[in-house]
Amino acid sequence: MPEPTALAKLDPQALIAQALDKGASIETLERLVALAKDMRQVTAREAYYDAIAEFQKRCPVIKKSKTARIATRTGGSYSYAYAPLDEILSTIQEVMGALGLSVSWVGSKVENSTIYTSCRISHRLGHCEESGLFAMPFQQDGRMNAAQIVGSASTYARRYSLLAILGLAPEDDDDAHSTESAAPAPRPHYANRKPAGDPWPPFTRWE
Repeated sequence: MPEPTALAKLDPQALIAQALDKGASIETLERLVALAKDMRQVTAREAYYDAIAEFQKRCPVIKKSKTARIATRTGGSYSYAYAPLDEILSTIQEVMGALGLSVSWVGSKVENSTIYTSCRISHRLGHCEESGLFAMPFQQDGRMNAAQIVGSASTYARRYSLLAILGLAPEDDDDAHSTESAAPAPRPHYANRKPAGDPWPPFTRWE
C-alpha cells in the first residue's frame, strides 16, 4: 500500500487539544477544524483509490454469458454476446464489499424519450466518485410495452456506466458459446455512435 501524504499523517484531534491547552484563539481553532476536515477528505480519497486498485486486481473475470438476437427492418437479424447487469453485480459485489466499496445509481430520470443515469462508487470512509450521466434514448418497437422499454433502456445505461467507472471489460464466455454461436459483442462508444450489433439508438455520455 502506498504511503499516506504528509497531511494525512497529522493527528488533527491532538493538534486541537494542544491548541485548547495553550488557550489558542478562535481563529486558530477554526483553522485547525478546517484542517481536520481536509485531512479526513484526503484520507478518504486515498483509501478510495487504494480500494479501487485492489478491486481491479482481485475482481474475477466477467463473462459475456448471454446472447441477444435483434431483428432488422429488412427482415434479417443479428446477434451479439453480453454480460447481464445482475451477473456483473453478483460477480463484483463480494469483492467490493470486502474493500469497503459499494455501488449505486444517482440522477436517474426520463426526459424526451431518453433515460439518464450515473453510477456512483462509494468508499466506507466517505469518498465517492461518479461515472457522469449516461443518456440512453429509447423508442417503441412493437415488441415491448412502454414500461418494459424504459426498464430495458435503464438496465442498459446502468450496465455501461458501471463498467465504465470500474474500468471493467467483460470477456467472451467460450463455454456459453460452444453450443450457441453469437457474433462478438460490440465495444461501447460514448460519442453519438451506435456500436455494431447494438439494439439501442446512439447515446451520449454527459459529464
